[in-house]
Amino acid sequence: MKILLQQSVFRLLSEYSQRKVSATEFSEAIDELATHVANFSINEQDNSVLLRYFSFGLHRLKSYRVQFEQEKNALFASN
Repeated sequence: MKILLQQSVFRLLSEYSQRKVSATEFSEAIDELATHVANFSINEQDNSVLLRYFSFGLHRLKSYRVQFEQEKNALFASN
């Protein structure tokens, strides 16, 4: 799971509030993540491991979504 978190897409998401990320940079990070997931899926034969891996990534994305929603709501409340 540590390797999944080291993907640049998660790094960019965690840095989102600190700097603007270009669409190209984010697109390249998503391509990198897709390649990593495809390679992992091809090499992993145990479906339970795959399910945990995908579930972990989805949980991480959901946590960023909640964080972004909270930041957006805080911005609207301060305006």
